[in-house]
Amino acid sequence: MKLSYLGPAFTFSETAAQQFGTRLPGSIKYEPLISADAVAHSLVSERIDDRCEYAVIPYYNYLEGLVQECLDLIYENNLYICDAQRIPVTWALGAGKRMSADDKIYSHPKALAQCSEYLWKHFPNSRQIPVSSTAEGVEIVKEQQAGLAVANRTAISAYDLDVIAADIGNKRHGRTNFTDFYLLRQSKLETFGDFDNHFTMIAVTPHEDRPGLLAEILGKIGSYGLNNAKIHSRPAIDNIAGIGDPQMFYLEIMQHSDNAELIRCITAIQECLQPRENTADIVRVLGTYRRPDLDPIPNALRFPKCRPASPG
Repeated sequence: MKLSYLGPAFTFSETAAQQFGTRLPGSIKYEPLISADAVAHSLVSERIDDRCEYAVIPYYNYLEGLVQECLDLIYENNLYICDAQRIPVTWALGAGKRMSADDKIYSHPKALAQCSEYLWKHFPNSRQIPVSSTAEGVEIVKEQQAGLAVANRTAISAYDLDVIAADIGNKRHGRTNFTDFYLLRQSKLETFGDFDNHFTMIAVTPHEDRPGLLAEILGKIGSYGLNNAKIHSRPAIDNIAGIGDPQMFYLEIMQHSDNAELIRCITAIQECLQPRENTADIVRVLGTYRRPDLDPIPNALRFPKCRPASPG
């Protein structure tokens, strides 16, 4: 089976894809793609030969927060989240054979931003050059045998550069950076067995606006004894008539989607936010997955407990 991810090789996305791959049944063919859009569309491609069974995209970074486009891509393409994985993000600095104090520094813009404190302190006169990926930055330095590259140590070693500094990423409150990744499918998985320590991501798109609307939604969640891990507000993807700047909310609820109280809570939110003349879905479940910060369940215990959900 094929699993797509945001390439190229030697990136944290590849690390996440490989870790997910160890928990999937059968042999995996990894497909690095050039953009998050391409990764999402690989699950719904009209060409059977191009279609992937699974896809991996980043969702949340500790230092920079939500990777906004990825949740929108899940919603727009009717995809389902079936697993999550937290990958520690530890950056290093690689150098070519000819290095000077004012060398150019190449990397992905997010990697440069996540190492800003170290770079400004130790290389204040160096020009930072944003490129499409951390791997491309390493490749440029390798070809030129000059300059510096911010990347993970695997990429730096693979291109035979010298690691001149390790663990250079910014830290907040003493914590090292990390990125949470989602494993996606086109169709829903119906899970069985251990439901503890699961999260469910729902999208709420109100079809009206009024004072206290968000508080009302969160109040429903609390009234059913549920806890909300994260909330993200985004411009609504669906076309909603009569609202000048419609908003939608992504809510990460700390419970499995099959939990009876969560099912009742979703029904209650749907009923309280839906105008009488409107039959559109206000709430959509985007997927259920284990908490990303937990150690993954071994392959023998994880996916054999899942089967494709029955139609409807």
